[in-house]
Amino acid sequence: MSTYQYYEFKAVDRPLTSAQQAALRKLSSRADISTTRFVNFYNYGDFRGDPDRLMERYFDVFVYVSNWGSRELQFRLPRKLFDPALARPYLREDVVSLRTKGEHVILKFRVDQDAGDWEEGEGWLDELLPLREALLVGDLRALYIGWLAGSAWSGDEDDEDTDEEDGGDEALAPPVPPGLGERSNALRALANFLFVPQNLIAASAKANPAPLSSSVSKQALAQWLSTLPTSEKDSLLLRVIEGPEPLLGAELLHRFRAAHPLEQDAQGRGARRTVRELRAKASAHEVEREQREARKAARARARELEALAARESEVWREVDALFATRSPNDHTQGVQLLVDLRELAQHRGTLADFQRKFADIRERNARRQALMRRMDEAGLGLS
Repeated sequence: MSTYQYYEFKAVDRPLTSAQQAALRKLSSRADISTTRFVNFYNYGDFRGDPDRLMERYFDVFVYVSNWGSRELQFRLPRKLFDPALARPYLREDVVSLRTKGEHVILKFRVDQDAGDWEEGEGWLDELLPLREALLVGDLRALYIGWLAGSAWSGDEDDEDTDEEDGGDEALAPPVPPGLGERSNALRALANFLFVPQNLIAASAKANPAPLSSSVSKQALAQWLSTLPTSEKDSLLLRVIEGPEPLLGAELLHRFRAAHPLEQDAQGRGARRTVRELRAKASAHEVEREQREARKAARARARELEALAARESEVWREVDALFATRSPNDHTQGVQLLVDLRELAQHRGTLADFQRKFADIRERNARRQALMRRMDEAGLGLS
């Protein structure tokens, strides 16, 4: 049985040196290595390196995908810009974990599920990369989705003996971050990456419908900057001139928020729900969605039937023309038109008229066994 494992690392805050690239090359002779990336996949064998250690030493983002359903995402964040205490309510056994290494905090998301269809790893990292910057500016929605990944797949919701401390059905969900109902493309990608049902996220978002408030107005930021000492501003400008600092903006926003704590309780707003309640809400949300889609489909079908009724005589002639050819595709199209005409007749209460015209068509084509078989398979046999 063939296997597939995909490893991709990315350096965001600083490029890899030549010496670092040489060290990485010793781990793999066939990997694609540049100043910012390390990419390799395996159809046999395994990667000789330790992703955790590589993240601690070289990289800021890591994605792993296997064809048997194991997926992993790691972000390395500067500790001065991300307080580990922010993540603690969302940590969940082996699904969402956190470790500190020197000046960094490393968040790991890990799931092991039956993947179903084989999905390759290429492209995932670029889709998920914006989540790192979001975490650095205090957006905790990715952490909540990670927690939901553990809730979605751990335990049996019918098990009454699940331990609350182990994240069982009766455990309280962590605070719902504001803006969960207005998910970005990156957050939707994370949900797909971690196999989290979108209806479970939607049910959670209803517990805290507060909008995301991570943006800072230019006016407020300009006013705060004007209060900084001239020497400090000069130092910041010098850092800009000396070289690119991808985290400088995040650092300034972090300082701004520390100086202007938001007077809001959005993190704790709304009733805290248990895992069991979230699953029930998600099921109800899915039923509502299916009902909405069914009503939408019914309205669309009614419009199609109205259009069909306006040209009914023409459609009967079209069926005859399609059946007059030797083309299997034409025969398939003609049979589908008959199915539509029967549905129209049922809708209008003229089924007897349809049956009369249909019997005439079958009689004219009685020797064409393949066409008769197509009609029978479509449920168009004479009753």
